[in-house]
Amino acid sequence: MGRIAVIDCQVGGISGDMLLSCLVDAGADKNRVRTAAFECQNYLKGSTIDELRFEKRQFRGQRAIQMVFKYRDDVTVRKGHEMYTSLARCCEHIGISANAKAFALESLQRIVRAESAVHGQQYRKVTLHESSSIDTFVDLIGCAVALEDLKLFGCRIFSTKVAVGSGQFKFSHGLVPNPGNAILEVFKGLPFTLFGTPVEEELTTPTGAAMLVTLSGRGLDHYPAISPERTGYGAGQRSQKTPNILRILIGKSPQSQELDTDSVFVIETHIDDLSGEILGNVIEKLDKSGALDISVVQGITKKNRPMYIVKIISDLTNLNDILDLLFAESGTLGARVQEVRRILIPRAIVTTSMNISGRPFNIRVKIAKDLKGDIINIKPEFEDIKNISRTVGLSTKSVMDLVKAETLQRFGEK
Repeated sequence: MGRIAVIDCQVGGISGDMLLSCLVDAGADKNRVRTAAFECQNYLKGSTIDELRFEKRQFRGQRAIQMVFKYRDDVTVRKGHEMYTSLARCCEHIGISANAKAFALESLQRIVRAESAVHGQQYRKVTLHESSSIDTFVDLIGCAVALEDLKLFGCRIFSTKVAVGSGQFKFSHGLVPNPGNAILEVFKGLPFTLFGTPVEEELTTPTGAAMLVTLSGRGLDHYPAISPERTGYGAGQRSQKTPNILRILIGKSPQSQELDTDSVFVIETHIDDLSGEILGNVIEKLDKSGALDISVVQGITKKNRPMYIVKIISDLTNLNDILDLLFAESGTLGARVQEVRRILIPRAIVTTSMNISGRPFNIRVKIAKDLKGDIINIKPEFEDIKNISRTVGLSTKSVMDLVKAETLQRFGEK
């Protein structure tokens, strides 16, 4: 039986302090969390933490833990990449695991990337306003420590549908509709479902959203099969008609294998009257349109005519667009479409910092593990490898070997 968790944000949404509070309520060592959180003020100039504690509260008949956090911050705007560097130094100082550090840094990076897209700025030039204060650091570091303490890194974590509220809210750039643009950028292209509620407030924050998608592979319409072991309830700061509470459920999967499954569509067609150049263009356009996989096999059809067997794997979201593109670009008159069940081994994409030839780099790495938790495949993002190769003057193979060896050493623990 594998360990799994469900983050339930279908009523109160999710914010950083709500996630931290429900993890503490689920049994994370709050003293260790507090100690790590107080270190944050040493890595964000102009910030001072006055108080941080976790209190038991009652909200409309429901018990929950609420984080009480008081601080002073003389700086209201900070560069995103500068915060990333400070957060990395803080993670190193407090000595959290590689998984915990990767979670905190990837979550912050998602926030910065979202702001970059919203404001049309380059990553290194993005300035953060609401997300630039010490409370963002405390949420990220605190949750990283709490997740590590609960041994949740490496297990499957799911999300329910995500409540975002409704109406409008004010932020540093004025009045915006709810959910805000940064929230949409964080979730864009990922398998999560957002829905509005009658509560005219921002229920889901960028920090909460970034941590959720970093932790969870996807959102579910229904709970997965689970044998409950622990629950945690974290209350937010807003007072509203419905309980502003985030719930986490930790347990074991009754399935005998720790495998994830989903449904995909296999599209197949035969093409016998297309040049190699045009076929190559079709493949390129299919890839950009969201195809999960594309394969082409040469064969012989009736009357001994050479042909290509084109097979595409697509999710439901992109199915119609891929079919339209296939018909328009290839000229084929038909395609076979079959829905199939896909079994996936555990995998995660992490962004990790490494020094290569004396220079620091951030590298995206896909890590796949078997059912025992042992790494069976490490695949660094090739564009990152090429960039490092050009910068330091090493061959791409040498850089790839270095990154794989370092990744195995950092993340090889079960």
